[in-house]
Amino acid sequence: MRDISPLKIGLRGYRHVSPAERTSFGVSAALAATIGASRLINYVRERRRSAPHIRSWVRKAYHAPGREKLRVHHFTPGIAILLATGYAAMVTRHDGREWRFSVPFGVGAGLTLDELALLVELDNPYWESERFALGQGLVGAVTALGLAMRFYRRGAGLPRPTAKRA
Repeated sequence: MRDISPLKIGLRGYRHVSPAERTSFGVSAALAATIGASRLINYVRERRRSAPHIRSWVRKAYHAPGREKLRVHHFTPGIAILLATGYAAMVTRHDGREWRFSVPFGVGAGLTLDELALLVELDNPYWESERFALGQGLVGAVTALGLAMRFYRRGAGLPRPTAKRA
């Protein structure tokens, strides 16, 4: 009898967990990947501009600490409500199609949350929010990794498929 690959074990576990766990994995993985890709693209674009370090110092001097004002407009809590209800709608699905919705939802949530400082009109949205956005991406990645480990454990605990004889 041959061994089953770790990927197949994880996929078997994925098929045997609840739709809520599959949805959470899709949203978390897509959110983390989107925030990471967004920050990487912005980093590369900024470094390709002329004199990026001088520009960085000028921006930091212009946006001196202590001058930030936080203004939350009504669309910001509206976005939070949309994210919560969309997630709740996917978690309660039981037709096996949650993956089709969870990945695009996670990408949209990642793009939106990556610009959270801009949405609340923080005076300096690009320099102070970078750590926060990376923190959000890290939370998404850790959540997806934890769920992937759960899928693996679940798949490893299932009985192995028997080979069909002709």
